[in-house]
Amino acid sequence: MVRTPLAVLLILCAFISSTCTIANAATKADDQTAMELGRKVLAVREAIQNPGGPKAMQAVTDLGGDQRYYVMVRGWLSYQLDGDRSILNAAKGQARDEVKQRIQFLEKAIRAIDLE
Repeated sequence: MVRTPLAVLLILCAFISSTCTIANAATKADDQTAMELGRKVLAVREAIQNPGGPKAMQAVTDLGGDQRYYVMVRGWLSYQLDGDRSILNAAKGQARDEVKQRIQFLEKAIRAIDLE
């Protein structure tokens, strides 16, 4: 079999094309994973803002129960809880019901992800 420069070029182009296709597939999978994580983070944010929502606790435990994100979620909840407790203390216990509800929710959420 005689290899001409054109044949070698065609083989090289085919190899590069298949490599790019594999790389694009991996990039799409990474993008999909990032989108799913983003949706979960937004769901936790919504849960913190609206702790009385029907899926609030589920959103927190879904992301916080994953060992890869536990520390991030635990820290987020703890900082929010510290802030809300500070608001409650500054208001000498006369803070809005929204703050009191969020404090109760955050305490329960932290316990829930700590137990998982």
